[in-house]
Amino acid sequence: MWDRLTHDWSGRNCKGLARLARAALDGKDWLHDRVGDLVSYLLEVLSTPRVVRVFGREIAKRIPLPWDQQLVAVSRGMQIAGIAVCMLNGRDLAKCECFVDVVINEGKERVRQLMDWAAKDWRNLEQLVPAM
Repeated sequence: MWDRLTHDWSGRNCKGLARLARAALDGKDWLHDRVGDLVSYLLEVLSTPRVVRVFGREIAKRIPLPWDQQLVAVSRGMQIAGIAVCMLNGRDLAKCECFVDVVINEGKERVRQLMDWAAKDWRNLEQLVPAM
């Protein structure tokens, strides 16, 4: 897969990967908002005071959902892969959609953290390949 990804890479592929990763991250936030709305509605049906509904909604929005970590890990992995392939192909990072998306939405410091994490995690990938 890595060979295919690196050889067929273009700006269009990077843009698609960046959009997919962002949609997954935004979708996670959207789901949390809907859980908060549901809790608020249920509290309204129970005739609770407005302050309790608002408080309940905000707490419910922040409760981790079972798939949160996996979704974020997959999304960040897509972004990191896009940045890495752009770098390997000598693309200007200012034109790398994955890089630009992370910088705009997360900040430069987050890009550095993600790349540090990727370097530490990917360094031992050869250990996962069975010996032939």
